[in-house]
Amino acid sequence: MFCLLNADEMTKMDEVQSTFWREWKFKLEEKKRVAERSRELEKIIPGVETGRFLSGDLDYIKSAIFSLIESVKSEKKHIIRDVLKLVDAYGLNHTEVF
Repeated sequence: MFCLLNADEMTKMDEVQSTFWREWKFKLEEKKRVAERSRELEKIIPGVETGRFLSGDLDYIKSAIFSLIESVKSEKKHIIRDVLKLVDAYGLNHTEVF
């Protein structure tokens, strides 16, 4: 059974659908950004709990970065640039970290 819609109802339906797809696209793009940030974190700090990191858990962020620094010191890796990028991205103080 089909029902016929008048012009006002069709306009309203178009607006609802447009809003739905706009919100869907925004949520999808946000998920893509979170996934990309998670991949970047995993690349720099393997095994990091990205959810805690991205949620802004400063105690965890500091702990993860300090742990990374210690491993870098002991393994003599050259990834300080990546660490500084994380420090800047998550609002930590350079003097606390180094």
